[in-house]
Amino acid sequence: MRIYSKNLWNSARSQFAEGSFEIRGGRLTQFLWGAPSGKGAKSKIKDFGDLMILPSAVDLHVHSRDFDESHKETFESLQSQAFQGGVAVMACMANTMPRLDSLERLKDFFKRTQKLKVRLLPFAAVTKNLEGIDATDWDKLLKLPIAGLSDDGKPILNEDMMRSVLKVTKKFKKLLSLHEEDLRISKASVIHLSASSLRLGIDGSPEDSEWTMVERDLALAHEVKAHVHFGHLSSAQSVELLRRARKKGVSFSAELTPHHALLTVEDYESLSPTLWSKMKVCPCIRVSTDRSSLWRGLNEGLLDCLASDHAPHTSFEKDRPLVEAAHGMISMQYHLPLYHEVRSRAKVSAAQFVRALSQRPAQLLGLQNEVGDLKEGLKAHFVVFDPKGEQTIHFDRSRSKNSPFEGKSIKGRVVEHWIEGGRVF
Repeated sequence: MRIYSKNLWNSARSQFAEGSFEIRGGRLTQFLWGAPSGKGAKSKIKDFGDLMILPSAVDLHVHSRDFDESHKETFESLQSQAFQGGVAVMACMANTMPRLDSLERLKDFFKRTQKLKVRLLPFAAVTKNLEGIDATDWDKLLKLPIAGLSDDGKPILNEDMMRSVLKVTKKFKKLLSLHEEDLRISKASVIHLSASSLRLGIDGSPEDSEWTMVERDLALAHEVKAHVHFGHLSSAQSVELLRRARKKGVSFSAELTPHHALLTVEDYESLSPTLWSKMKVCPCIRVSTDRSSLWRGLNEGLLDCLASDHAPHTSFEKDRPLVEAAHGMISMQYHLPLYHEVRSRAKVSAAQFVRALSQRPAQLLGLQNEVGDLKEGLKAHFVVFDPKGEQTIHFDRSRSKNSPFEGKSIKGRVVEHWIEGGRVF
């Protein structure tokens, strides 16, 4: 069977074009560009008309839960959301309970996820129990098939440790994913310090808590000549620091999240106080000028990875006064539709969108010869997407419900999702 669309992703030209391909042994083969031709061609083609066909997303920032927190999310419920959201590969953070800070814990992760169709690659913790004090056994952990090292949810405040872990991830050619928050000035990252926080009467967190750490770690990466990966950046100053670092030749990659790209702190003022906690994330959602800077950073390729930072929590943890509520929100079930909304608002080119959604994250994981694109020989992971399809967001595949996007109308819908040549949604 041949898969056809008038809007098939053409990797060689970095644009959508009329074309078709076949699937053999779970891999992509025989791309043909232009209208189908030849006797009997129509009868052998699955015709998706004007719908877009693009590579499945690769998400570098997911909080998978399971283990002792399966009441929040199981690996199976996470996969179900990824099927609908258009995600085929995800890198999962080490802040599970218990933490992914040893060979034993990582092997347990592999055992629990090996039968899934969505590929889950864990990050191992930089420090034991994510406490930022004692290093884990980096050399042993990095020999495993993992995404790299990360204490996400916690910063690496110790500069000597940061320098050392940059050297070891450079040696093993694995990612070091950073949560940039100076806890000495972040004031628990409850809400962004702004006119809105002052009007609401809540002690705000300055953006300095993020960009000062970004500045330090770009300098260290430059010193060590290592690559550094920044999770969920949120501020205009952080984007400007990336811009300067690029000119200096510093090797880095950085994530945008749907909540930082679509929401602003001003949105709190239109909500009932009972809903404020759904907006609480770390780093904080900031002002509209920060959001505009994030959009520009995406267009410039400074923010080169579209990540979810999917973080399930129970209502007991989230339905609290803002100061007491847990950080984080879910989005995996609507990953591609939410980012299509970002693409529309930020006026992102097709080339930059697909690069940040799939190609660049796959490259950073060393999987570019397997996934992240539509090219002959790669695994047949692809999404059929209707950019005009309207829907109401309803998170019914997760065990958690913590999202300010719940009940919102959105344009863009995953029609079908295929993984290794089989339709999963």
